[in-house]
Amino acid sequence: MSNITAIRIFNDDGLSEFERIVGEIRNNNLNVIPETLLFDPQLSDLLEPIINIEKVDFKNKNQLVPYLVNQLNLKNHKHLYFDKGLWTWLSAFYFDNICPVDANGKRKINEAAFYILKDPKNYTKYYRHLLAYPSRLYSELGESSRIFLIGTFQKRGEITEQFGAYQEIALNKGILDAANIMYWDETTSSLKRGAAGKGGGSARRMVRIIRQYQMTYDLNSMSGNEIVSLLPSEFSRWKTPGIA
Repeated sequence: MSNITAIRIFNDDGLSEFERIVGEIRNNNLNVIPETLLFDPQLSDLLEPIINIEKVDFKNKNQLVPYLVNQLNLKNHKHLYFDKGLWTWLSAFYFDNICPVDANGKRKINEAAFYILKDPKNYTKYYRHLLAYPSRLYSELGESSRIFLIGTFQKRGEITEQFGAYQEIALNKGILDAANIMYWDETTSSLKRGAAGKGGGSARRMVRIIRQYQMTYDLNSMSGNEIVSLLPSEFSRWKTPGIA
């Protein structure tokens, strides 16, 4: 496979064939994505205008997602957010990045929605896609989305599950800025310890309270600091920078 490749878009046959191959990998009947799948003109078409991407060894979300957003110029091509053929092809092309082989030579295959963007307007499925969803967040929100870009693609994380499950939360810059103020540790460039727990002041609790606040406050017009100031006393200890 060439290191630099023009991006392609799966057609319906390509989507079906990739889903079949993912099933074969799940059943340990196959372990690689065939090059023929990626470049067969019967299964995909070139994205136009042509955009080249490179095979990169990025295993972490905070590396591969910004790379894709930049290459696709997503800020100026938002119509691509929901292109199921594009994001599914990219999942196939970067399968080694998002679903790497483990020490035993196996791949841990999750649900199909992680790799195949079948129904992009179905948010409950869309937010599970490993590339389309975080790329949209990073394109729209920049550094405010960094809590979604922690670690490898194999670990979705509690933050993604809790904040990502609600579109009106995940795409609200003020809410995500508040979450960063509360839970981001600048010294480690990661979450503060315990943020992903279930106790008082945790991210799970913040989502529950934010959903209540959305009924009485216009959170779309509020900054992160303003939203933090609304939070009850159980969150007080999280407002200290670098708290463990």
